Amino acid sequence: MKLMKSEYPRRSISFLYRKDCGQIGWSVGFFFLVYLSVLMFAILSLEELRFSSDYLEDALAASNLASAIVNLEEYGISHTLRLTKKEEAYQKYETAIKGNLNLDNDWNCPNRRLISGKVCCEIYIMYNVYGGNVEILERGRDGAWRRTEGRLGEVAAPNGVKVEHTGIYSEISFPVKSFSGMEITARKGKLVDIVGR
Repeated sequence: MKLMKSEYPRRSISFLYRKDCGQIGWSVGFFFLVYLSVLMFAILSLEELRFSSDYLEDALAASNLASAIVNLEEYGISHTLRLTKKEEAYQKYETAIKGNLNLDNDWNCPNRRLISGKVCCEIYIMYNVYGGNVEILERGRDGAWRRTEGRLGEVAAPNGVKVEHTGIYSEISFPVKSFSGMEITARKGKLVDIVGR
């Protein structure tokens, strides 16, 4: 049996090039661009929050170090670092945190992208380590000082870090506006060790 070419005509592939098929390609491409734009916006917003967190942590560490008033006489005699003058130390801390975060006298930040409202000092704690003991001097929001003691290795700062050396812990709270426009209250704390060697 002889088959003729006319019996099996070649199929035309022109159905792939119809004019209405371009709409699907444009729709998929547009959806992909919108999805990519939203994804990039979310990633950039998270990076901005991560940068803000690092900036605030550095400001807290610098402020804690600035407020450390060490008893030099005791350090010279026994080589034990002991933080003294708690009220003066806290005043230095307030001055340092205002300067490091560029806060005005009402504790507001002019840069509303970083902090969108008033900053509050929640906790300020001085840890004096001597021998196997830890003296804890804590100032609350009400301004009252509380003194407690603990054993070295058992005392931890509010952020969960074990206290091994004389140091200062401080924590602030502040409102942050998210990229969706919602405002939440964030807290940031930092423990700084003060070592003599």
